[in-house]
Amino acid sequence: MWKILICSEDRDFMQDLGHRIRRLAGERLKEVRLFSNKEDLDFYTTGRPEESNIILIDISRDNEGIQLAQKILAVQPHSQIIFMASTDKYYLDVYSVDHVYFLKKPIEAVFLMKALNKAGSRLQDMKKSYLVISNKQGIYKIPLYTILCFESEKRKIHVYTQERELSYYGKFEDLMEKLDPRFARCHNSYIVNLTKVRELSDKKFVCENGKNVPISKTYYVDVREKFLSYLDGGEFCGGTPLGAHS
Repeated sequence: MWKILICSEDRDFMQDLGHRIRRLAGERLKEVRLFSNKEDLDFYTTGRPEESNIILIDISRDNEGIQLAQKILAVQPHSQIIFMASTDKYYLDVYSVDHVYFLKKPIEAVFLMKALNKAGSRLQDMKKSYLVISNKQGIYKIPLYTILCFESEKRKIHVYTQERELSYYGKFEDLMEKLDPRFARCHNSYIVNLTKVRELSDKKFVCENGKNVPISKTYYVDVREKFLSYLDGGEFCGGTPLGAHS
């Protein structure tokens, strides 16, 4: 689902744009947040490096929004930038920053949806490749194919790869939204990467490195079916991670 951040000093324009996006995006929309100055957007994104958002920045008055976009992408590498302006004055300047669309004001609905769909598609593709987490030690961009499993312990999530273990504060429900179908919830406290499993019993998975991942009765039938489906044809049934809606 899309979390959209809008930044513009024109409050009336921003409010109207927020209402239009809510109507057009429908069920794909998780949240819209409005920022009337760049400092507030900078503060918000800097404090949430684990997020991946669609961010619309108005550069009608100056090109400082372009510099802000560069700073945001350094902290939130998966976020998708859409620039907006009432003139073409900074049209060429935006190409110094990775962005998905440039919208000319007044913004027509057809181009707004093209921009949002493109940003959403890129966001989904990037989320399928990497997981970004942050803790006191730093920000980490972890390739999904390297992850063996996740373990939830109180408010912490432990990420296990072949080489290391990383921990951060989070919720499984939020994590499942960022994962693709190769990941399955097999226990209240565990999510496993089925492509990294070498053995399945009635109580556990055994990962490629020998790590045991428990399976609870609640999840056993579904996760076994999904694993066997993968072994049979290399594909996963369904388009969302197993357990994402449990």
